[in-house]
Amino acid sequence: MLAIAACAILATSAPAKLTAAQKLFTSKLLASSKVAHSVKVTLKKGGFVSDDVEFADLTGDGKDDAVVTVDEGGSAGVVALYVFSAGTGSDLEVVYRNQRLYRAQVHVNPGPTLVYSLPLFGDGDELCCPPAYRETTLTWSTKSKRFGVAQR
Repeated sequence: MLAIAACAILATSAPAKLTAAQKLFTSKLLASSKVAHSVKVTLKKGGFVSDDVEFADLTGDGKDDAVVTVDEGGSAGVVALYVFSAGTGSDLEVVYRNQRLYRAQVHVNPGPTLVYSLPLFGDGDELCCPPAYRETTLTWSTKSKRFGVAQR
């Protein structure tokens, strides 16, 4: 009976197999000087690149950019957001980063625009059920070559 319980515990704590995209972007994030030390520590100690990497031409250069999130691996959920672009070259580089998120939700809207939302908690609110969210829409400026807040 004890052996069965031990096998069940080991089976539930074993890390899931990473996808090729997760492996690629984990490597890119760990190697980038644009990634905060705290995010790198998170990736090395239980956090992971989320498996739902989205692709869309957010920068208007005719090439798909990658929207990558880092999940803390616990109740904090998504704690960082990155956009990788090949730009005029072929190597991927970080063109947007937000490394101070908490339980973020991220998606690409038609346009395309990048949208992320964060829970707004009040005193006594349960972690599971925030009463409201703050949504931020980002668009790329070809003039300044960066993302800016289009709507909050």
